Amino acid sequence: MMNNRKKHVMNRAHELFIEKGFHTTSIQEILETSGISKGTFYNYFTSKNELLISIFKSIYSEIEEKRKKLLMGENKKNIDIFIKQIELLIRTNDQYKIISLFEEILFTKDEELKEFLKLRRIQELHWVHARLHDICDAKSKPYLLDCAIMMTGILHNLFYFYSLENKDKSDIHKVVTYAVNRIISNAKELSISKEQLLDPIVLKQWLPDAAHQKYQEKELLQIIDGLKAKITESCMSEKDKDKFFELIDFVREELHDNDSARIHLVESAIGTLKSLIKDERCQILLYELENQFNSYINQYKKTISR
Repeated sequence: MMNNRKKHVMNRAHELFIEKGFHTTSIQEILETSGISKGTFYNYFTSKNELLISIFKSIYSEIEEKRKKLLMGENKKNIDIFIKQIELLIRTNDQYKIISLFEEILFTKDEELKEFLKLRRIQELHWVHARLHDICDAKSKPYLLDCAIMMTGILHNLFYFYSLENKDKSDIHKVVTYAVNRIISNAKELSISKEQLLDPIVLKQWLPDAAHQKYQEKELLQIIDGLKAKITESCMSEKDKDKFFELIDFVREELHDNDSARIHLVESAIGTLKSLIKDERCQILLYELENQFNSYINQYKKTISR
């Protein structure tokens, strides 16, 4: 949990960055405004860059937690929840004046900040892609990265031009709903025309190893949730369902434990499920689970070997 004093420094610095600009705000001004010594500052942050990045990370952690709460107990396919999650991002960006800070970074020569901004954009694109993956049907999946990219671009320009016409008050819900409906329609059309600009696999390649591993973990959890849903819908006996759920829950719980003994046990559990479950839909998900788990473990080994 973040130190209250450190959070205070971040809040005061954030106010200065909005008021004066990041580059024109000096560390001395941050010290005077927050009432700390230079030694305390460097105990919290190695540089002004790290301070700014910490501010961004804190805000986006807040957004991520609120997004999760909006989805808690809800159907992932519910488009209204997706719309509310996007509105949350936009309102939070407005509240903390994130866009103005991003724009200042965009034109800087500071490679550390530019790299952070690039990663942040990729992470947000990944989130939009994952949520479209939840909402759209299987036929649309090869085209959802294209749709996610269009979504981010459409939102940016819609808000800009809509606000020109509606200067007093922009209807965020109206704009977001319009954009989401257009993208959902585009996804359906692309599944018919089969036009593709970018294969979704490149999204994984854009992420650093640690982020890539987290991405794979989320994919594994989605497959596990899908498998449990298929078993629930099946005609299996309640006794068999309980036995399979126990094995599946074991796999879920062990995802964070990557020592060789645990890996062996997870592989064994997946193998048992494959040999016992005869439902064709479940079999497809089990083979996908096995492949994704192997990929996840290979990525983990690659990460820790560096």
